[in-house]
Amino acid sequence: MQVHNKSPRSSRLQISLRAKLLIGFSIAFSLVFAGAFYWFYSFATEKTMTRLRADMRSTLEGAKTGVNVDDLMGLYQQGERNAAGFSDDPRYQEILSWFQTVHAIEPRVWLYTYVVGYPPQNRRVGEPEAKPDELEIVYLVDLWSASNPAKASKFLEPDRAGGAAHQVLRENRLVEENRIYTDKWGSWLSAVTPLTDDSGEMVAVLGVDIEADYVLEVQQAIRNRVLASFIVTYGVLFVLIYALSGILTKRLSELTEFSEQIAAGNYNLSLPSGKDALPDELDVLAQVFEDMVKSIRLREQQIREGKQIEYEIRLALQQERELGELKSRFVSMVSHELRTPLTVLRTSLELLERYSHIASEDKKQEYYQRCRSAIHTMTQLLEDVLTIGKTEAGKLSFNPTSINLHKFCLDLVEEMRMGSQASHFLEFSCRGNCKEAFLDHALLRSILTNLLSNAIKYSPPGSTVEFDLTCIKGTAIFQVKDSGIGIPQADQSRLFELFHRASNVSTIRGTGLGLAIVKQCVQHHGGDVDFSSQEGAGTTFTVKLPLQSAIPTAAE
Repeated sequence: MQVHNKSPRSSRLQISLRAKLLIGFSIAFSLVFAGAFYWFYSFATEKTMTRLRADMRSTLEGAKTGVNVDDLMGLYQQGERNAAGFSDDPRYQEILSWFQTVHAIEPRVWLYTYVVGYPPQNRRVGEPEAKPDELEIVYLVDLWSASNPAKASKFLEPDRAGGAAHQVLRENRLVEENRIYTDKWGSWLSAVTPLTDDSGEMVAVLGVDIEADYVLEVQQAIRNRVLASFIVTYGVLFVLIYALSGILTKRLSELTEFSEQIAAGNYNLSLPSGKDALPDELDVLAQVFEDMVKSIRLREQQIREGKQIEYEIRLALQQERELGELKSRFVSMVSHELRTPLTVLRTSLELLERYSHIASEDKKQEYYQRCRSAIHTMTQLLEDVLTIGKTEAGKLSFNPTSINLHKFCLDLVEEMRMGSQASHFLEFSCRGNCKEAFLDHALLRSILTNLLSNAIKYSPPGSTVEFDLTCIKGTAIFQVKDSGIGIPQADQSRLFELFHRASNVSTIRGTGLGLAIVKQCVQHHGGDVDFSSQEGAGTTFTVKLPLQSAIPTAAE
């Protein structure tokens, strides 16, 4: 009779490897799926909320610029409520019209305004909603009054001040609610921003509610789909794992022996058969594969480090190449733009030197004009280069002085007329009181000279360039309009970039510096520059500058 020696392991309670695989798979799959779901749920919610907040902030800041604070406070102090609970005051209607314009651009937002104060000082309709020593808000204009009056706060309607009202009053800055709130009208995300008078003191609050139902719908859709995906995926994978585990465990001992030989470096093997299984085949197999993985991991780490070094070298070379290309373009541009006026200057002087005794007076004046024009071109180019250099180095000075803006523009127009040699008609008009302004003479000259020069340069000979100056509400508005080649739509987004020129300029000379200089000079004044253009139909540039520009402080 044959006796089989049993190892101590055989008397222990054992769980089949197949069961272990299925249990382990279930736990691992659940954890991984839960982690993936949490990450995706948080990521989608965060991205949606971030976009929603960004839209809300930008809309609120944009809407703030269109609210006339003086009119709003006049409405608060003098306006009367009509029978519907709102107001027929023109100031109320003007602000409501602006809110409707903003809503037409961003239909999800609903704007409103209110003042914050203590009940004894507040003007309201009805009884106070707060104690005399507690803050109270009084609503003024609510966009809902134009769409659904039932949802709107009435004109001069009081209410208790919430946390946002306290915070905006205390910090005098834009304040956002941290969480979405839900009422009978829907789900919303809110923010408020202070409205200040000319002295910078907060006198009222502009608020916005943005519809947030979409966020909750996204969250619910994710939950529903992830649950369905979990059930289907888990069921399919469970069946697959069950079938594969039966195949794998059948010859696990053979695979273990085979794996040991591979780890020893003997690859000329075939799977053995008919051998008894080892007590813990899975542990041995895991150790063998662990050794293999360590070797592979070491090689992969070396490859990864090599690729990282290669990437850093390529990045450095790319940056060096881009810098070299920029320098090359700059040198090439300056050389090309200086060559033409220098040639004109040299030729004109040689002609005057050789033939001045026989040339007519008109011919001499023509040569002199060419020389002056060439010198002006070179001077302008050098000034542009110097301005760009100072801007890049952060050393562009800003020295506003008192200027008679009307006379300044007249002199500049006359100078441009002489420079264009009567090839274009330059029409100038002025509206408003533009005699007293406080602007930087040199920067303003750079702005207008570049815009007028471009209008003349890119317009056909004999055409008219319109130059309009309007002074209104403390702002000087310069508008230069031509009927030239226009700007292609594809180039308009990059128009103010350094060295960028439109694709339709053909052989028309230029440096690509002018509009970049215009933008920098306008920003130094705290102004704004915009344009509208259609290819083949002309271009209109509009520059808005405050008539009384302040010198920036060191902190700014």
